[in-house]
Amino acid sequence: MSDRPTPIERRRALRLGLVNAVINSMGYALTTGAIVTYLAQDLGARGRVLSLLLAVPSLAGLLRLLTPAIISRVGSTKRTCVAALGLGYTTLLGLPLVGWLSPQMTPGVALALLVIVVCSYQLLDFIGYVALWSWFAELVPLRVRGNYFGWRQMLQLLVSIPIALAAGYFADHWSATYKVMPSIKLLGYAIPNAIGAVCMLASLVPLCLMPDAGDVPPPAGIPWRAMLAPFRQWRFRRLLLFRAWLSIANGISQTADQIFPKSVLKLGLGDLAIMRNVMQIGQIGVSRWAGPFSDRYGNRPVLVACQCLVAVAMIFYMVSTPIHAWLLLGAWILWSFYAGHNICLPNLALKLASAREKSPYVAAHDALASFCYAGATVAGGFLFDWLNDTELLSRWGWVGSHPYVAIFALALVLRLLAVQLAAAIVEPGAWRWREILKSRMNRRQSNLIVAQE
Repeated sequence: MSDRPTPIERRRALRLGLVNAVINSMGYALTTGAIVTYLAQDLGARGRVLSLLLAVPSLAGLLRLLTPAIISRVGSTKRTCVAALGLGYTTLLGLPLVGWLSPQMTPGVALALLVIVVCSYQLLDFIGYVALWSWFAELVPLRVRGNYFGWRQMLQLLVSIPIALAAGYFADHWSATYKVMPSIKLLGYAIPNAIGAVCMLASLVPLCLMPDAGDVPPPAGIPWRAMLAPFRQWRFRRLLLFRAWLSIANGISQTADQIFPKSVLKLGLGDLAIMRNVMQIGQIGVSRWAGPFSDRYGNRPVLVACQCLVAVAMIFYMVSTPIHAWLLLGAWILWSFYAGHNICLPNLALKLASAREKSPYVAAHDALASFCYAGATVAGGFLFDWLNDTELLSRWGWVGSHPYVAIFALALVLRLLAVQLAAAIVEPGAWRWREILKSRMNRRQSNLIVAQE
């Protein structure tokens, strides 16, 4: 087994991890999210097809349950991470090719290729990130892990905010300029995608310079016992239950969420980029709070508070209209609190995992979330098309005659129920909110008494 990294190597690795986050976020802003779903809609995707585009990558992510076996076979978390991410980022080069060559193909073929590229990239990205989090678990001390993940996310947001905004307005301007030239119009998506893919490949350089966490002995076979261990630990099952429910609650409205701004509110990519940037600016503040707060009081109270706020965001989707389209901004502001989930969920998975082996727990946590998200997204897409085609709500005389309001209301209820599941997570050393508030009130009273004396 190779030597473990020294304290100096660990500090250098943490700095390189932040550099990786910065470069990676540049590419991520140009190759994911609305810029892909808007391309799909311009290629003719409806609810069912769009739901498959959103869900198939996550469904393929179930294969990351095999990541511990892959790591053991390769013998190194670093080599597994770099190889998987490298192949995934190379696959992303197919994204601009779809936008460039789509005028020479039928819409069905172009959409099929788009799904294949996105699915292949996501599968490799999932495997790479399971290895990456396992790698970080060895390099980042537990006492500062929340704070480190918070800083990592803040740097990603600071970089992705202006890039996503510029890409959105570039695509809108290009589409408006060449709207009568189909052979050129979709290059407005292809050019940002190409730049993003190159940035993603460049983000591998800092990872290559980081030290490994030590060799992993090769297995005698597929470690089924290690793969099933997360489902046998009762504390980790509580976390898995919350993660699964949250994924279902988020996935059920994803198709409607993606179609609603473009088709109903008539918002362009630039308008949506502004809302996304407002959310990301908010996430910077939330990350700065959530990291140190989770280190002091635990991850559970952060998840409970953040889930309450992101759940009620669906109300703004329900009340937005083409005349009052900017009410949608309220939802994006509240979604800033997903930053707490981004920090605390991986941190909590690592905390509750076995001290000997982290990767099976990270893989189970992420794979179950992918499966539930994919299933709910597909179900939501079919539900959307069914409500839209049958006009069932109109026959009932409901004012919200389109299917969006019904789906958003369902998502609201499911997300509110997730708050109770977050509160039921058993985290050693974590405080309850009543304990936190009581402690702060006592401290305030003590300070007042001291001041009076």
